[in-house]
Amino acid sequence: MPRLYWLLAAGLAASAVQAAEPLPRLMSTNICADVLALGLADPAQIVSLSRQSQDAQRFSLASQAKQFAANDASAEDVLHLKPQIVLASRRWSARYQASLFKRHDIQIVTVPFPTDWDGIFSSTKRMGKAMGREQAAKELLASIDQRLKQLQATPRPFNALYLRPNGGSAGAKTHVDAVLTAAGLHNHATALGLQGWGRIDLERILQNPPDVFITPSMVNDLAYARSALGRHPQMKKLLERIPVVALQQNDWGCSNWQLIEAAESMAAQVDALRIKPIGAELKS
Repeated sequence: MPRLYWLLAAGLAASAVQAAEPLPRLMSTNICADVLALGLADPAQIVSLSRQSQDAQRFSLASQAKQFAANDASAEDVLHLKPQIVLASRRWSARYQASLFKRHDIQIVTVPFPTDWDGIFSSTKRMGKAMGREQAAKELLASIDQRLKQLQATPRPFNALYLRPNGGSAGAKTHVDAVLTAAGLHNHATALGLQGWGRIDLERILQNPPDVFITPSMVNDLAYARSALGRHPQMKKLLERIPVVALQQNDWGCSNWQLIEAAESMAAQVDALRIKPIGAELKS
């Protein structure tokens, strides 16, 4: 037969073998990594999820996560479970064992923390590729893209201030800003001069109040929540006039596609309030 035929046949055979290769076994070591594993991986390739994933108060996917073994994110767990891929944060304490993991053909894949939707889309594609699940990532992102378009179809021209109990907030170049933008809102922290993460003092809020406050759930951060800015008399008076949108889920601390759920919840609550921009009235 012609040489070209054999070359084509060999190429097709190699492709078939490559397609049939098993997906890499993986474990995740924190909640943000757990989201990636549950959202992108084939369940058959998941060796273990972090122990935090079993906590229903901390993780909305806890019931799904309980189908898998839990780990304590230790180097001993990694060597015992023998995954091929470990999803971990940049601050994972067991990284000092990287050379040992390498000897066992265990790859550490760093969980990204993008600050905008372009970054979320590109990092999701990279993670899908690392897991051998590129098509799953593509399909997931197509769904997220459609949901973003649906959100932005309704205008919400309000100044929204994300405010933690101690006055902490988030301006441009944060994943909080990405959520506010997706919901069609204006990030009031940026208007108050905040870039990135930081605190906004009470005086600036009183001088230039938002149209709506956005507050996070603090069920796992009670000591932090006790430093409540909302206890101040002037702030209490302001809160009597300005509506508050409370985000109950804890998962939106991870910067990934799951932020679409926080944006949808935020948008739905703002729509239900039927508010009008009142910041200008309060300043007069």
